[in-house]
Amino acid sequence: MGIVKDIIYKTANKRFLKIFKNQTIFPYYHIVKDNKVSHIENLYQFKNCKQFLNDIDLLTKHYNSINPKDLLENKNNKNSFLLSFDDGLQEVYTVIYPILKKHNLKAIFFINPNFVDNNKGLYKHYISIIISHLKNIDFEKSTLEKISQKLSFSYNSIDEFKHKFINIKYSEREKINDVLEFLKIDIKAYLQEHRPYITKEQIQKMINDGFYFGGHTMSHPPLNQLTHEEQKKEIINSIDWLKENFNINYSFFAFPFSDKSISKKLLNELFEYDNNIKLFGNSGLKKDIDIRIIQRFSLENPKKITAKQIVTENLYKYFNKLIGKYNIKRK
Repeated sequence: MGIVKDIIYKTANKRFLKIFKNQTIFPYYHIVKDNKVSHIENLYQFKNCKQFLNDIDLLTKHYNSINPKDLLENKNNKNSFLLSFDDGLQEVYTVIYPILKKHNLKAIFFINPNFVDNNKGLYKHYISIIISHLKNIDFEKSTLEKISQKLSFSYNSIDEFKHKFINIKYSEREKINDVLEFLKIDIKAYLQEHRPYITKEQIQKMINDGFYFGGHTMSHPPLNQLTHEEQKKEIINSIDWLKENFNINYSFFAFPFSDKSISKKLLNELFEYDNNIKLFGNSGLKKDIDIRIIQRFSLENPKKITAKQIVTENLYKYFNKLIGKYNIKRK
């Protein structure tokens, strides 16, 4: 959260939740898990099963759940919610899917086809695995120096090292493989042992049970680091992969990292690709330039009270209206 949001959260009263109901909200998560995993633990926090179940109880108490097909049919739902989950991690199938089935809830799962079946992994996940390894050797100074040399950055503290390492450019991701080799981390063995990502077989089973899937690019790059044509290719190829492999006839897509840099030109080309496409961002309760662009907010911070988070998102919406930032502008 930003400074203003943090202030609003501290003063928000969860009892106000009943006031903010005349809308559909789109909370999203990445993973739900009871224990830490090396490929995630250094990137972001996540909720355990009990916390996620509490979220489900809260949402179903105050809102009506909707089916993703309602979006495709352009139904105008009020006082409702729709969950979505990014990155296609294994817990989507082993943890989240059974919980949603038990509660008769549908959701959208956004995946990166390059990682399905665990033959490859997201470069950010590799970075997290490496940082976990470095923790185990107490961030040995000589090792950090050799890694920083390979990645061409300097640092003055372990925290600065981690920050720069986590934020290396997508174009330099191949250097991460050099670091893995230097540390003698067998990433293929890790992928086969831990199976971090969902499989084709699991996706098919979930589709058969009425769940929906969308593209999240092929390889999860920060789109602002790609050319226009590279962005378009990553997006459309990920949607087409789902259509070709699972015989689905709809187009859902969620922008990885952020949608703030996405241009009008690219959006118009995506609407030409499929006039009924639904695009998902993560800018909170804001109004985009087209109703086919749906903005979401995260509920996965385990240290935040969910009811207060939702109230905060609504109060922040009105703050943005006051300062003229409620309507998203695209160049």
